[in-house]
Amino acid sequence: MLKIDNKADIYTYRVLFLFLCSLMVALIGRYYYLQVIEYDRHFSKSQINRVKAVTTYASRGLIFDRNGELLVDNYPTYVLTVIPYKLDDKEKSFKELSSILDTEFDELNRRYKKYYRGRMLPTIIAKNLSFQQISEIEERKLEFPAFEYRPFNERIYPSSFSHSHILGYLKEVDRETVPSLDKSLLYRAGELIGWQGVEKQYERELRYSKGVSYLEVDTYGREVFELEDGKVVALPGENLYLSIDSGLQQFTKDLLEGQKGSVIMSHVNTGEILAMVSSPSYNLDIYRGTTSEEDWDNILKNPDKPLLNRSVSGLYPPGSPFKLITTFNLLENNLIANSDSVMCSGLKEYGGIERGCWREDGHGFIDLTKAISESCNIYFYEKVQLVSLKDWISTAEIFGFNQITDIDLPTEKIGIIPDKDFFTRQYGRWGWSERGVLLNLTLGQGDLLVTPIQSLRFINHIATRGKNTPRLRLNLNSQLSYYESIQYSDRTWDYIENALFAAVNSDFGTARRAMPANQVIPFFAKTGTAQNPHGEPHAWFIGFFEFEGEKYSIVTIIENGGGGATVASPIAGDIVSYFINSNTYIANK
Repeated sequence: MLKIDNKADIYTYRVLFLFLCSLMVALIGRYYYLQVIEYDRHFSKSQINRVKAVTTYASRGLIFDRNGELLVDNYPTYVLTVIPYKLDDKEKSFKELSSILDTEFDELNRRYKKYYRGRMLPTIIAKNLSFQQISEIEERKLEFPAFEYRPFNERIYPSSFSHSHILGYLKEVDRETVPSLDKSLLYRAGELIGWQGVEKQYERELRYSKGVSYLEVDTYGREVFELEDGKVVALPGENLYLSIDSGLQQFTKDLLEGQKGSVIMSHVNTGEILAMVSSPSYNLDIYRGTTSEEDWDNILKNPDKPLLNRSVSGLYPPGSPFKLITTFNLLENNLIANSDSVMCSGLKEYGGIERGCWREDGHGFIDLTKAISESCNIYFYEKVQLVSLKDWISTAEIFGFNQITDIDLPTEKIGIIPDKDFFTRQYGRWGWSERGVLLNLTLGQGDLLVTPIQSLRFINHIATRGKNTPRLRLNLNSQLSYYESIQYSDRTWDYIENALFAAVNSDFGTARRAMPANQVIPFFAKTGTAQNPHGEPHAWFIGFFEFEGEKYSIVTIIENGGGGATVASPIAGDIVSYFINSNTYIANK
């Protein structure tokens, strides 16, 4: 047997020993670094694998009317979400789910692309899951590891009050919309946001604040139990109380059934809107995801424009109520005497063009009070010649025209009060004359456009005699604020009040049909018949009345309705009668 001598010397042994010691020190140091110094970081990573963070949602704030009747509630339902990075075979999974959800494969794909937020974040692909659908998905949980269902609140309308133009609606947020939204409210694709009406105006107040809960999961991602540490509770949104009287609102809506137009009623002393009806309207259920594309297309193409909120966005020539703008100019600038009268024979020529009064046989000799109460055109054709275009426009703007009223609703339109620059752009330098356009403007015709809500502000200024006129509002609990005061003489206000009173209370007043039957109340009003190049004229009524020491105003416009005296006045009278009777009944109770 051969024997080989060990030729390694002591130096070699020592080097090897030191090398081994160095390795041990390095391993121990690395172990210390990972287990002690980097403990927090690696513990967090392990927690991420062990613990799943889930966003929790609370209820959106409820909406009530002024009497505490619930108008908008929340309905609990379920939505289905998918985590993209867990989705191994999207096409196969979606095809199997489409039969369970009774939804087309292409629709699931469309929603997936629309609400996709990233590989690690859940994407909503279906909502309003039934108990049967949830049961089938739960039974096949291992086949659908990427899919989860969770509670989700939708809006429902428990009372008969479902007035879409006031309440508005919610819309699902998609990927394109998220970047433009308020970052502090943490919107995610697939969530709901107020998109119109008070739902949009008070989105910040009505919206909930999100919470977070932590779930421990096993290696298959299945939930084991909920952890209490670090949990953040979701808080519900604030409730909103509207100034609307739902009974009055419903009565007014029924009264306008089958007609196009708007009615607004307010409490002059507070600026609170008691009723605001835009007709026709639409069913709020169209935004719950059950409306077909064909039905939705029909709504958009409907010539009656049910989606238009006529109260704040409808633009109309204001008609004869704008004779009051001329009247304020005449009185404040001392351009007429109280005894001045004009001969109205029913027809008169101005600049080679014959212009007529609505009363073909004329009013005879007529003064300013009768000209307002009986709405004589010839009188205002004559007297507007004393007023400058600049002063006339300035007066209209003092009363809030050509600007928004700042009511707490979105999409309010500003209207048009044309000035010299407007006419020059529209007709050229020599295509118009100041005297000529004033003949149209004094009757509320021509290039004028106003909204019903602007007309309500106008009559409220008159009702308060220009001082401390509250801003119009729908939020019952919002802070009371005021429009800028209008400094006119008591003589002017007295004259206007007497004329508007005569319009309702005299035998030939155009607004006499507005006086409620079997009621004796101070009532002041002006009617109008605004010519419309696209059909029958629009019927106007603006007025205010006193009841139990308070003042209330009402504005009515019926599109293509005909005469303000014969159409708009009786409607206003019916609404005022209902209001007085219902409040008297409540007081007696």
